[in-house]
Amino acid sequence: MIALKATRLADDKPRCKLERVSLDLTHAARQKFLANTSAKANKILVLTEGVIPYLTESDVAELADDLRALKNCRYWIVDYFSPEALRFGEKMRTSFMRNAPFKFTPSDWFGFFTKRGWRPEQVRYISEEAERLKRPFPASLWTKIRFLLTIPFMSKQRREQMRRYAAYVLLTPS
Repeated sequence: MIALKATRLADDKPRCKLERVSLDLTHAARQKFLANTSAKANKILVLTEGVIPYLTESDVAELADDLRALKNCRYWIVDYFSPEALRFGEKMRTSFMRNAPFKFTPSDWFGFFTKRGWRPEQVRYISEEAERLKRPFPASLWTKIRFLLTIPFMSKQRREQMRRYAAYVLLTPS
C-alpha cells in the first residue's frame, strides 16, 4: 500500500516532512520506531488509514497507549465504521475479502478512544466529503443501481445513518 500511495501521490508535494513507513504495528518494533520518531520531531501526525480495522481491540489499545505516551504526538487520523456498516461489511465479506476480516469492532468506538486519552477533534464522513468535493464514492454499477432503487423507500433517519457509515476521525490527546 505504501508503494502504491507513493506512486499515486508522486506529483503532490507535502507541506511538512513526510515519512511513509511499512511496519507491523502489533510488533515490539513499534515502540522503538515511535521513540526514534518522537525524538526527531516536534509535532507528529499519525495516519493509520486502512490499518486499524484489521487489528484486534487489544492491539489498537496498545497502539493508542503508545501514541498517547509520546509527548510530540499531536494528531492521529483513524478509520471509523459505524456498527451498522460493520454488520453490513460482515455480510459482504462472506462473498469476497474472506481473508481480511475486520477485527476492531468495539461496541462504543468513540468511547474506546476516549478511555485511552484521545479526543475526537474532527469527524469527516466519507459520503459527505465525497459530495462536498464532487468526487463520488467509487462503487460498482450494481451497488449504485441497488442504492438508487432503495433510497426512495428509506426514512430520512435511515438515509442519514447511511451517510454516516464510514469516516476518518482526527484524534487529539485529551
